[in-house]
Amino acid sequence: MQTTGIGVGFFGNNERVAIGLGARRARLLVGRGNGRVQQVFADSRRLPEAALRVGLRGPVINDRDGVVAALRELVGKAKAAGVLRRTPETVALLVADGAFKMVVGPIEGGAPSRADGDRMATWLLRELVPVDESEIRADWSMLEATGAEGSGPTMLSVGGVDAVMAEYEATVAALGWTVGRLVPWSFAAAAAGRSGGDVAGGDAGDNAGADGDLDASAAGRRDLVLCDADGALGALFQTDGIPRLHRAWRTPITGEGVAEQLPTLRRYVNDHLETTIGNLWLCGDSAWAAAAAAACELSRIPTRILSPEAALCAAIEG
Repeated sequence: MQTTGIGVGFFGNNERVAIGLGARRARLLVGRGNGRVQQVFADSRRLPEAALRVGLRGPVINDRDGVVAALRELVGKAKAAGVLRRTPETVALLVADGAFKMVVGPIEGGAPSRADGDRMATWLLRELVPVDESEIRADWSMLEATGAEGSGPTMLSVGGVDAVMAEYEATVAALGWTVGRLVPWSFAAAAAGRSGGDVAGGDAGDNAGADGDLDASAAGRRDLVLCDADGALGALFQTDGIPRLHRAWRTPITGEGVAEQLPTLRRYVNDHLETTIGNLWLCGDSAWAAAAAAACELSRIPTRILSPEAALCAAIEG
């Protein structure tokens, strides 16, 4: 059983380089600074056709040489710009949400030890990840009790197939780098939204709906993040920064097509989570995000646009 290396919204250590892999593009961001990261380089390259297949099962890297070549080109451009003068100790790697499953489940007693928590996290994912428990890689964190009658400690577990994670890590290892944290794109975008990170388009990307202006405070927030990893859409719904719902689409969803997905998500949040969507965050390249924002205007949900660079920065901030 593998239990390390997947980010569940708590990013850190000394990483200052982030790589993003989506269905169609590879991205590289270099940042500097302690705590709040200042972006000093960011660029992307299109991957060869069908080089990467987003999914829970492997293989997912169909053209390893093509993906590595795109990454090497980005690294070369960064070095030509005067950054990446040293080999990073570790890098953050953002991967499309289709490689992950998430579950929140109650546990008995107090907070478990690391070893017991690892076993519990894997056990919670056993029905969602289609392999033997020994082949699951999971990360977990304890969530605070709500204080409601009958509520108790719960565990957030995020994971996937270890062999798939290893494919992604081996691709980065071809650069001579080590992946310090694997992060689903939507989790990184959610972290960027919580920190008020760089927002592409500024106020022009806002859609102040019937509920008023975007709520930037931590308490009482009900955020839905829709993140397009260059052709692979993932969704994360959070209340007060705590993940409650995670979903990934198997087929690409255009910006215009996002509005068709909102009613289903809204009904689930209303009926099963017994709350409402307060804010909508759209993370993707500028054309996709602008189209999605325009398509979602009738939802009357306050909407903001996050750039992919904001998500990459969030993944490496300590």
